[in-house]
Amino acid sequence: MRQTVSTKWFLFSEKDFSNGNNMPEKNLKNLMAGVESTDSMGDVNRQINHIAFDSRKVRRGGLFVAIPGEKFNGETFIRDALDRGAVAIITQSPLDSLGSISIDAEKVTVFCVGDSRKALSKISANFFDQPSEQLNLTGITGTNGKTTLTYILEALSKADGRQAGIIGTIDCHFGETIIPAEMTTPESLDLNQRIRQMADEGVSDCFLEVSSHALAQKRVYDMSFETGIFTNLSRDHLDFHGDMERYKNAKAKLFRENRVKVPITNIDDPVGQEFAEEFNQNAVSTGIKSAADFCAEDIVLESKGSRFNLKTPDGSIEIRTNLLGEHNIYNLLSAAAAASSQGISLDIIQNVFQKIPIIPGRFETVGMGQRFSVLVDYAHTEDALSKAIIAAKTFTRGKVIVVFGCGGDRDRGKREKMGQAALQNADFSVVTSDNPRTEDPEQIINDIQKRFPSTGSYTAITNRREAIEYALNRAEENDLVLIAGKGHEDYQIVGTKKEHFDDREVARELLRKRVH
Repeated sequence: MRQTVSTKWFLFSEKDFSNGNNMPEKNLKNLMAGVESTDSMGDVNRQINHIAFDSRKVRRGGLFVAIPGEKFNGETFIRDALDRGAVAIITQSPLDSLGSISIDAEKVTVFCVGDSRKALSKISANFFDQPSEQLNLTGITGTNGKTTLTYILEALSKADGRQAGIIGTIDCHFGETIIPAEMTTPESLDLNQRIRQMADEGVSDCFLEVSSHALAQKRVYDMSFETGIFTNLSRDHLDFHGDMERYKNAKAKLFRENRVKVPITNIDDPVGQEFAEEFNQNAVSTGIKSAADFCAEDIVLESKGSRFNLKTPDGSIEIRTNLLGEHNIYNLLSAAAAASSQGISLDIIQNVFQKIPIIPGRFETVGMGQRFSVLVDYAHTEDALSKAIIAAKTFTRGKVIVVFGCGGDRDRGKREKMGQAALQNADFSVVTSDNPRTEDPEQIINDIQKRFPSTGSYTAITNRREAIEYALNRAEENDLVLIAGKGHEDYQIVGTKKEHFDDREVARELLRKRVH
């Protein structure tokens, strides 16, 4: 039975998943191998028993890495770290600016570095004995498809008799261990620790979702990847990156700043084509519309799955799959390319693709005996929403009704675009709340509807539960209700409070009342 244990600050498995309790002490000089420092003071041969970037996690004998953050600067917590027993500090601040902290060089060693995030990544890998080199690590980046790909690849790995694990948006899991996800890609210290535990417990294949935030913040800097996969790029996270060029360059860091043996890119995507040309050593291409190494022909999309002819450098096979929509054909192509590069046969690929396990919140079916279809999907970008609706329409005999919203305190520029994606592709749209956070949910809805006609095939209902209920009550036989945006999430963030809310649970409850 899988179990998890919650602490005040992080979530760990029942096995000790702290910041280094099970690792032997390491020499500070060895930990700094590969880290460029501009200045230092104190003994470089101290013994370090753990690393922390949160001063609250520091114990006696620890190394504290002060990281400049969006809300707080780690430099302000150096004194707290010292009081808790830190014997070494990594900082971006010049040493002569730390005079007010009164550091005793006889007891504490301090290094000044140009980039503390990069330093944390290198030091963490050194502390945990380069865990990314101890198993087959596959990194997946792109706007959409990362989670689905990790689950497909895990199924392929297990079918080939391997031990597999996933680190991603939904959780980190391997064997009997589940660690709920606080973010898609953990900070470099936590990430190296998790991969270390996987390797120690016999995991041979780890599939890692690599977010653009993680790449921009050096969380995977200089890691060793057997395979790196780029899925696609469309507008998202511009509140963080600023513009699409910076967003694209963040994604490119998977290949530019890491050791990737086999880069796999979707060349139907313009950015994927760019990446295929730039990262061309041992490169593998995928596509439907392009002449790719792994491509799909004779595609048929149906209500219970899809079928196509998979063409590969090792031959062609007919694929039948339970996954729905063209966007999932792209995911299967990337998975086939990655699996083949690691020696998994076409026969295994063909068999696994027939019945991919349920992927939480990814075109997940909710059925309570009703005479229409209900799907819950994580689509929360213009591109993903468009593709999800279009995919649904290819196998729906009736109307497609979509329920969606946009998150608060996030990229405002995508709201109007998502509204247009729904209006242009769905038969009816219900605009509602989706994690409004500290913004007024009605203002978010107004932003979404900015270019909507005064009347039309849409309505706005701020309360998400009521919006879902309206859509389900509106649905008739052979229609399809697509509840988009939250997918696997079991919460709604209103203000600064996280409240329990699961689209799948709500849909089941409402359908149960309707059917019975």
